[in-house]
Amino acid sequence: MSKQNMYLALILVLVFSFGFVGSAQAFEFIENDDLPAGEVVDDDLFIAGDNVVIDGTVNGDLIAFGQTVVINGTVNGSMVTSGQFIEINGEISGSIYNVSTATAVGSSTVIGRNMYFGGFSLTVEDGAKIGRDMAIGGYQAVLDGEIGRDLYAGAGALEINGVVGGDVNAEVDGPEADMGPMPFFSFMPPGTPAMISPGLRISDSAEIGGKVAYTSSTNQSGNIETAPGGGIVYSTPVPDVDASPDHVGPQVSTSINVGRWFLQRGRELVTLLALGALVLWLLPDLFNKVIDKAVSEPLPSSGWGLVTVIAGYAGAAVLAGLVLALAIFFGVLTLGGLGRTIMGVGFSSLGLAMAVFVLLVTYGSKLIIAFWGGKWTLEKLFPQYAESKVWPLVLGVLIYVFLRAIPILGWIVAVVITLIGMGAMWLVYQDWRKPAAIAEAA
Repeated sequence: MSKQNMYLALILVLVFSFGFVGSAQAFEFIENDDLPAGEVVDDDLFIAGDNVVIDGTVNGDLIAFGQTVVINGTVNGSMVTSGQFIEINGEISGSIYNVSTATAVGSSTVIGRNMYFGGFSLTVEDGAKIGRDMAIGGYQAVLDGEIGRDLYAGAGALEINGVVGGDVNAEVDGPEADMGPMPFFSFMPPGTPAMISPGLRISDSAEIGGKVAYTSSTNQSGNIETAPGGGIVYSTPVPDVDASPDHVGPQVSTSINVGRWFLQRGRELVTLLALGALVLWLLPDLFNKVIDKAVSEPLPSSGWGLVTVIAGYAGAAVLAGLVLALAIFFGVLTLGGLGRTIMGVGFSSLGLAMAVFVLLVTYGSKLIIAFWGGKWTLEKLFPQYAESKVWPLVLGVLIYVFLRAIPILGWIVAVVITLIGMGAMWLVYQDWRKPAAIAEAA
């Protein structure tokens, strides 16, 4: 399996794993950036801020976003988290789904089920325990803790010094991998862990219960200093198209490109989840009406969506020209005074209107179909979870982000979803306007 396919498989595992987490029957928001020690939330919790700290207890699933997220308390459920820096020191009874620049799993951490990580750097300290499997996609991982079952990794650099109860399945760069000009690090925030040398390294203190099966451009069995219970299996990667003699330009490590890909997908994921949570909190009834319209009238919605998008952008250009013409006209009549006022007010109002319109096109339309898709999937596979406010949103957004990342197909999916979502919003607006129009006519 190529490294790119391995990461796509990781996303699929992540998506379908959501069906197995505990039922989410409530969704609580807290305005502060922290949950103090001693406080208990008996619901699923959404929390976001610059610096999020969880010292208390969440009796449900936790969704946490922030520049930094620190988990010191207890989560009696699963956790979805994303940010620049994530620090986990507490106890999570379920699974962790994590996209970040860097994540540190402390020595006191206990994760009951699985851990999924996508990003640049992951460190797991000695003493940390992951009850089942771990799946990693990014540049580097240093694992000193204990993994109960299997490890799946696609990385530029992988170091194992702890315990893996089952197999190690990894695809890693060779020690000689050319990191190129390192454009990836132009995106890195201050405080990002230093990059370690590429390659696979398993120390003599490591304990591997199963086999170590790894793919690399270089045989690195000499760097495996322990004796895995199932032996060592080495394979070479399938040649990449960019490695052909006709390829011109510097080679950049696949892990760097994958890391950049994960950051882009992570930003999209976080943005959609955050906006979706706000919509469910502030406008749940309107959101459900638009979803119902999109589901009941998909073809009319797509047609009206095309008209709405074209009219929106074309109308903005026409209005901008009209504002400019009026400003010039009144500027001549009043020697500039009224013209400047018209231009300032007109373009400010138009800019605000366009910002809202672009927000609806870019994100709102996607959230409508993503939520419906997540709910439909849960109704088919796990109907007991379909009425939750949390998991249809999370699952639907994950599915959309995954599909959007597929070349060509992703573009088609985005266009279709945008048209249906925008059309459904327009039709709901029309339905809202009908009583007012009837009243005016009477």
